[in-house]
Amino acid sequence: MSIFISIIIFIAILTALVFVHEMGHYITAKRKKVKVEEFGLGLPPRIWGFEKGGTLWSINWIPLGGFCKMAGEEDPSIPDSLAGKSVKARIIVLSAGSVFMLLFPLILLPFSYMLPLSRVAEDSGIIISAVINGSPADQAGIQPNYILISIDGKKIDYFTNASDEIKNASDSKPGQAITLLLAYENGSIRGNFSAVPITNPPGGQEALGLVSGVLVTEVTNDSPAYNAGIQVNDIIISVDGQLVNNYDDANGKIENAVKLKPNQSVTILVARNTSEGTETLPLNPVPRAQRPRLGVQLQNYVIMENKAYAPWDAIPKGIAEYGSIFVGIKDSFGILFSGQVAPKDAFSGPIGIASLTNEVSATAGAAGLFTFAALLSIMLGVINLFPFPGLDGGRLAFVFLEGIRRGKRVSAKTEGRVHLVGFILLMVLFVMISFNDIQRLVSGRGFIIR
Repeated sequence: MSIFISIIIFIAILTALVFVHEMGHYITAKRKKVKVEEFGLGLPPRIWGFEKGGTLWSINWIPLGGFCKMAGEEDPSIPDSLAGKSVKARIIVLSAGSVFMLLFPLILLPFSYMLPLSRVAEDSGIIISAVINGSPADQAGIQPNYILISIDGKKIDYFTNASDEIKNASDSKPGQAITLLLAYENGSIRGNFSAVPITNPPGGQEALGLVSGVLVTEVTNDSPAYNAGIQVNDIIISVDGQLVNNYDDANGKIENAVKLKPNQSVTILVARNTSEGTETLPLNPVPRAQRPRLGVQLQNYVIMENKAYAPWDAIPKGIAEYGSIFVGIKDSFGILFSGQVAPKDAFSGPIGIASLTNEVSATAGAAGLFTFAALLSIMLGVINLFPFPGLDGGRLAFVFLEGIRRGKRVSAKTEGRVHLVGFILLMVLFVMISFNDIQRLVSGRGFIIR
């Protein structure tokens, strides 16, 4: 996808999220009888606008934000002002933008599952990306790109650890053949194959010699992966002797290996061209601050299909994905606060997010963009509640302070100055993050490239 199209998609996602956020403020403000002077998408100067219901609705030139301008946000003397409402009313109005952003994915994700988008096929097995030469699978006549449907009658899918299932089947009847049901690439059944698993397979290999692994789709020049000899279309089988099953598993095991052996090489076992056997390659990661620390982009070697789900299936799937996103965010904050990731690598501004939009689109397609939009909505909703001047959380802090002081508020002039200073600091931070994003792009570093 061209960078121009990616920018358009990024602006569309950001505009939708801004609209949701500001609409949260607008709806609650109107319900609490606060005058909304202007509802704007984008930042001034204004392109076009019209007035309706006492509010100016505008579209502005800078497509990186929006606003819901309410009367008297710090001054209670103004008629129908926000500041003139009760503490409870102001808390509701000020927090509504973030609350709407946190809830929006509960609509967005189920809706995405109702669309015919390309996704990982469910209940259709996993692709055998390579077969180790001379292995039991090779001797049984199993070939790369066959689809493994079941092991001794137990169904296998993308979320199943096939190597564990093979080991379990082997342990239940040691020295005996296990039965694999295989299909062709088009899904038609190829038939049952029998093979006896190896009791003690070579390090980093599976007992039958089957490989699911992950596909290398990009290698950065002069990176550790490039210097180790890893090539595009290689299939990573294991990391330091630990079999990998999918993209997340590979990334996790690479990170864990680097953590356990700082400043030491990591052993990567790869299959090349599905017919040339395997090769063990030593990879020497660079410090995380010098990203890309590995210089390799991975992709799940999985079966994809265009599928739309009925509402009764799409809703629970969307809710489950919503929960998974929250777990991922929690884990990410844990990694950040533990010092495993440098702050400059953890945060990104509009330039970086636009670049990430391009990477997500290239690796995960339209379905991935919906998930990315949901993640972005939740993250922005959470961050906007931080008690920092200039954010909604900063304004909420003054309201809570007033409640604690039993109605004694900070003067409108002082609060306005604090928010102005906070806004200036946010702009400085914005410039610093944007500069880091530009450096990342110039150096060829990506977010998905490890």
